[in-house]
Amino acid sequence: MSRRKRMLKDLEEDIRDHIEKETQDNVDRGMSPKEARYAALRKFGNVTLMKERTREVWSVVWLEQLLQDVRFGVRMLWRSPGITAAAVLAIALGIGVNVGVFSVLNGAALRLLPVPRAEQVVSVSQIFHGRASRNVHGEGSMFSYPEYLDYRDHNHVFEGLVAYEPFVDATLSGGKAQQLMGTAASCNYFDVLDEHPAQGRGFTESDCAVAGENAVVVVSDELWRGRFAGDPALIGKTILLNRTAYSVVGIARPGFTGTEPIPSAFWTPVTMQAALEAGRERLADDNLSWLAMIGRTRPGVTMDQVRADLSVIAGRIDQRHTGRTTLLAIGTATFFSRPDEREFLVPVASVILVAFALVLLIVCANVANLLLARASVRQKEIALRLSIGASRWRLMRQLLTESLLLSLAGGVLGSAIAFWSFEKITEFVTSHLPNRIPTIAVDVTPNLQVLAYALGLTLITGIAFGLIPALRGSRLDLNAALKGDGTYAGPGKTGGRFLLNALVGCQVAVCMVLLLAAGLLLRGLYYAQTVNPGFEDKNVAEAFLNLGSQGYDRSRSTTFIRALRERIEGLPGVIEVAQAECAPLSHDFSGDHFTVPGRPDKIAIEYNHVSPEYFSVIGLPVVRGRGFRTGETHDSPGVIVTESTARNLWPDEDPLGKTLREGSGRGYSVVGVAKDAQVSHLGELHTNYLYFPAGPEDDMRSYLLVRHAGGSTEIAKGIRDAAESLDRDVSFDVTRLEDNLEVWRAPSRIVAALSTVLSVVALLLAAIGLYGMVSYSVSRSVREIGIRMALGANGNDVMNLVLWQAMRPVLIGGIVGIALCAGVSQILSSMLFGLSTHDPITFVCVPLFLMSVALMASYIPARRATRVDPIVALRCE
Repeated sequence: MSRRKRMLKDLEEDIRDHIEKETQDNVDRGMSPKEARYAALRKFGNVTLMKERTREVWSVVWLEQLLQDVRFGVRMLWRSPGITAAAVLAIALGIGVNVGVFSVLNGAALRLLPVPRAEQVVSVSQIFHGRASRNVHGEGSMFSYPEYLDYRDHNHVFEGLVAYEPFVDATLSGGKAQQLMGTAASCNYFDVLDEHPAQGRGFTESDCAVAGENAVVVVSDELWRGRFAGDPALIGKTILLNRTAYSVVGIARPGFTGTEPIPSAFWTPVTMQAALEAGRERLADDNLSWLAMIGRTRPGVTMDQVRADLSVIAGRIDQRHTGRTTLLAIGTATFFSRPDEREFLVPVASVILVAFALVLLIVCANVANLLLARASVRQKEIALRLSIGASRWRLMRQLLTESLLLSLAGGVLGSAIAFWSFEKITEFVTSHLPNRIPTIAVDVTPNLQVLAYALGLTLITGIAFGLIPALRGSRLDLNAALKGDGTYAGPGKTGGRFLLNALVGCQVAVCMVLLLAAGLLLRGLYYAQTVNPGFEDKNVAEAFLNLGSQGYDRSRSTTFIRALRERIEGLPGVIEVAQAECAPLSHDFSGDHFTVPGRPDKIAIEYNHVSPEYFSVIGLPVVRGRGFRTGETHDSPGVIVTESTARNLWPDEDPLGKTLREGSGRGYSVVGVAKDAQVSHLGELHTNYLYFPAGPEDDMRSYLLVRHAGGSTEIAKGIRDAAESLDRDVSFDVTRLEDNLEVWRAPSRIVAALSTVLSVVALLLAAIGLYGMVSYSVSRSVREIGIRMALGANGNDVMNLVLWQAMRPVLIGGIVGIALCAGVSQILSSMLFGLSTHDPITFVCVPLFLMSVALMASYIPARRATRVDPIVALRCE
């Protein structure tokens, strides 16, 4: 640094000596000393600019100038604490909520699996093309067990390849029965993941040598500490899963919950699948999708090499299935790797990120307004710097540096608050979900992805709100600015007023979109709270029994269900008992494609298998024809359709006696027409729906619906006691049928609450921005207002002028926002429960509310304008 100072001193002496020598030469030519010096200076040129150019030769000038810009920017921000604090807080709010929601999405879907060397773990899925049919249990992109063996044994890119069945339901018997969700995995599961149990061992190859043998299990740390109270001697003991005895060989390390977003409580060999799910043998089916597949690549193997190697195997497998072409989806494994999962996640995540980005857009517009106002105060400073040789780009860089300093301060503050608060918010939300919604493993602690997102968003934000003020601030009329009557196009001038109005209009448009979305969601939620689903859900108990996952075969299931129904019917207060494959609004769906004689197209229709008592238990009348009779089963030809189905399939015809054919070609005759009801999806009344008679085939997995006159608590206890008297180890849930509606409402309630908070924040920011813009416009138009009042304008005239100037961009922005929301509101249709996406009440009340808030925000500074004293205003000018 001292060397640089010496060089600068020497440079100044050289320049001074040069000018003095030139001055002396001019004096020798006959000029006066004063004229000689002026001539020497004119010949030499801009001294400051010459110093700058010389310094550029000496060093890395951009770094020096950057440090200068940072130091100067910090001083300038420190001199305006009010504007700086307001800008930093607004930026912190905008960046904080965006970083927070991204950390949640990252923890749920983007973070690599919590295993060692996770970057080497690859997810493999398949996408089918062609006319070949495929059986599916789970997701269509999964693999069959023979396909897995092909990929495992013939690939050249993996250290190991794992197949597993996720979300396996099992009942843990012994004491009080407990329903668990686990994983059936190939026996290299723990070795490939390099995730060795904390106690005991994982699986060995011998555990999968013979199907149905070697019933061993690894339990999660949470299950060990909870159900087994941390028993140190659990290894080697036997536990009952779906009535099969499993030997505990290992306990997973704390924190490891598997490779799926829903935590796994246990892991068993995939070859024990038939024991876990009695009567369902899947291992030998070569055309059944039921196994997810992940592998660990060998060192140095690229993703392209993995795709090329596995594509060869896929082509060889396709040759065994005529007409089938398989494409492989391969990527680094996360909790949401498979195409079916991402098909759901990507649209939801995109909508959420866009909603939060809109709030940040309002913040950017607000801060840009602040900086434009601040730039107008600095006209003389900027003009002076331009006049002594600073380039426009140099000034723009200085102003952008100040903007980035503001953004960095706000980004650091907002990110810190987000990292602290969103973890608690996530815990609160997940703890208040209905019991039927499974808990998802979400790790919201910041990692490199989140930090990179926060930094990138901060830099983009700083450039976004700083670029326009920098462009405007660096374009001045130097003569007018230095005289003190700058033509900076700020408020009160045509160009600057248009720019400020455009920023305000942008804020209002974004705010209108968010407010309308929140209004639609709140209206939809209210509609869901008050909607009549078309059936009677009060005083009906619902018991779900998945006997197939508890070791029952069909014969034992039928015997158990028959005996249980008899005992429930004998309970005090019970009026009637019905059985159904799917309970109303239970999120259980069955469907197929049917054909109607005379029509070439296949029609997608949902259906349910129900007992004859079903319609009377839930108060759903059969309006034409008859209901089912006792003794009718799956083999019976009769079917009941809903009113909408009858209208859609046979318009203006009598549906009774009409024929429907399923995909296998079997025909059914319509014997009755049931009233339309929202039994499948809340808010969807006019969908195609069929009822078939229930039979023994439904006993392994079915719902019992109990109409009762007593209290729900006593009935639920009676149902449990009746089941335990038949089998003390059976596990099932007893709930109220009306609770099914709450499961539908819960996601909508969360989204509506989130949207409401966002819209309130957006409204507050837009109101502050409008208030600031009008206040500043008034302060810059004092002389104009004074002249108007001196020429005879009264307070009302001034008030109307200011309000019209303020409300004009609000009205334009509001119209744009309404048009935008009307165009994209279809995205929200699934959460409106039948409410129109262009609900007139929402689209009238919300704009009126926003206009009222905008008018109030403009009124206060407009009223201040009416108090301008024309004499004082003209004297000050």
